[in-house]
Amino acid sequence: CRLTQSNEMIVALGTAFDCVVSLLVAGEKLDSALSDKLMDLVGKGNLPYQDRPLPPKPGEIDVNLPGLFPIPDALLIPSCVARIVNDPGIRIDPAWRIALIYGLPCGINHQLPAAYYLASRFADDFESAVLHAINGGGQNMSRAFLTGALVGAQVGLSKIPQRFIDGLENSNELVSLALELGDLAESD
Repeated sequence: CRLTQSNEMIVALGTAFDCVVSLLVAGEKLDSALSDKLMDLVGKGNLPYQDRPLPPKPGEIDVNLPGLFPIPDALLIPSCVARIVNDPGIRIDPAWRIALIYGLPCGINHQLPAAYYLASRFADDFESAVLHAINGGGQNMSRAFLTGALVGAQVGLSKIPQRFIDGLENSNELVSLALELGDLAESD
């Protein structure tokens, strides 16, 4: 993230997204417990976030160190959003309206919560998740990409509709890379 971004919020959110996808590929679920697992990795020193909800006091830590983010909020968002899906008092229908709730701009702070919601709500239905991401309007392609990555990590390549794969440029190469990634995840 730091190769292409200089804004700490974007770097923290982008890195957290990558960490979430990594855990999903490893078999974890996008649910209310996922953020606790991410925070456990912070506590063990495996993720570059501070293990506290508040920023450090001046002089306590150099927040400009590469790879260290001052607060772990980005790791807490996935489970906060997943709780919405399972709360019987909250119902968003049709699901694409989540884009209106979190906003239609292209900022990652608008895109990720909506993607986490759709990926949690449609954890086993790649097509529905992606179509709701697209139907939300605004920056729908970004939202669809993020949602597709999250749900694809949960369901695996075999549950992505073939017509979605066939339409990709260099689809054979991409499938080969996805299978290689899957093999790497299984070997850990």
